[in-house]
Amino acid sequence: MNQKASTPLADLMNDARAAEIRGDWITASEKYREAVSLAPLDAHVCYRAGNSLLEAGDAEGSLQYLEKASMLAPGTIEFDLKLGEIFFSLRRFGEAIDTYKQVLANDPNNVSASNNIGICLQEAGEIDDAISAMQYSLRIAPDDPIVHANFGSALIKAGRADEALEHLIEATSKNVKHAEAWSNLGVAFQETLKLDEALDAHRTALALAPNNSSIRYNLSMTLLLLGEYIDGFEVFEHRRHMPDRKPRSFDIPEWFGESLVGKSVLVHAEQGAGDTIMFARFLTRLTDSGAHITFSVQQSLESLEFRFAKSVDVKSGKIEPTDFDYQIPLLSLPNRFDITLQDIGNSEPYIAPPQAFQNTKSDVSRIGLVWAGNPNHTNDLNRSIPFAKLAPLLALPQIQWVSLQVGERAADIAKSNSSIEDLSAGLQNFSDTAAAIANLDLVVTVDTSVAHLAGAMGAKVWILLPYAPDWRWLLNRQDTPWYPQARLFRQTEPKAWDSVIMQVSAAIAQKEYAI
Repeated sequence: MNQKASTPLADLMNDARAAEIRGDWITASEKYREAVSLAPLDAHVCYRAGNSLLEAGDAEGSLQYLEKASMLAPGTIEFDLKLGEIFFSLRRFGEAIDTYKQVLANDPNNVSASNNIGICLQEAGEIDDAISAMQYSLRIAPDDPIVHANFGSALIKAGRADEALEHLIEATSKNVKHAEAWSNLGVAFQETLKLDEALDAHRTALALAPNNSSIRYNLSMTLLLLGEYIDGFEVFEHRRHMPDRKPRSFDIPEWFGESLVGKSVLVHAEQGAGDTIMFARFLTRLTDSGAHITFSVQQSLESLEFRFAKSVDVKSGKIEPTDFDYQIPLLSLPNRFDITLQDIGNSEPYIAPPQAFQNTKSDVSRIGLVWAGNPNHTNDLNRSIPFAKLAPLLALPQIQWVSLQVGERAADIAKSNSSIEDLSAGLQNFSDTAAAIANLDLVVTVDTSVAHLAGAMGAKVWILLPYAPDWRWLLNRQDTPWYPQARLFRQTEPKAWDSVIMQVSAAIAQKEYAI
């Protein structure tokens, strides 16, 4: 019987394949790369080398092999799909889209390519184009649950959660084990304030994928919105393990409730400035436990006058890990202290105006205004207000409007005929904004960091909220335990800012802020 002779290339390929089967992608990639050195013009060998590197977590290293495979065998759909996947993992969305378009040029009905184009556009923030791409996917694969799931996700990001429900329900009915679709269905239910259904969907997703941190995070958002703080903050801990999060890492033991008498603790900010301001209140619980605290904050917050005990040092910049006994992310403190909704109330102001500020209040009511948050925020489409919508407010007599708006939306003033006083050029950090707030009778703002700053100062602040608010503002109430001087104005239906503006206008006309 004739037996095919073994060759060095065949041996390497067999060894690599065996490593793949047992899940040892590092060894597989080493063997495949050795094989490439023996067969540099073999497109399949180059493909296997690139794929194994990608599976081993080295997307950058895999790129050269997949590009070579695609060049050696142009038009090979399998190779181009994998090359697009690599570009996507490297967040090189334009190149990924071009690669997937090449697949569609060869196979116009390739749903993987069309679907991935939509996902790339969504990740790049081109939501309208993403929806158009996904509509094409629906036309060529109307029964594909993955297409419906991705389309639903894009519709949520476009602020069209009511439409997303239809597609996510379709996705989960066609594939009841699609955990991500169930989780996104939970998000869509939350955005439409169907919270019982949201909890059911999140828990179904979690049963299917118990180790998925993104699913747990979505569940935590619903629990917290409902005021279930003990369970909510426990599940919220999984935020730190989500694929798109890059938490700060320190070679310091994390604090899990050990005695802090005489200990030095690093508490570090981890998300936006508003979160840092809001959660800073919990530092007093650490100092009450006998700890010396270093509070590592964003540079824009360092100059704020926090009203902490002397055992808190506020700083930004580099941290020396040898200086501390423990460390903890700021947003983990409510979990460590088992904070309940009842624990939040009666908060005293804990940020003071800068010591150098001068009171310049006048007889005319001066009201600060912020109409837009960070455009990169995931919910900015829902929480920010088009400047033109503010016209009824700006038309009120005997009010001097003062803009606290910063960033690109500060330019809205110049495009209008408004007499609003623009402070944006002088607001270089939050200390500048705090000084401005101290000279105002009221701050009217959307849900952004200025709302938290004014609230933490004990200033009167009216916060304008979308139909489905961020978890911290709870539901069906005009007040908030987080900031006793705050008043909440809520949309009664999605995207309906006009009624909110009219409510605020009427309240200002009646000088309700002066009560």
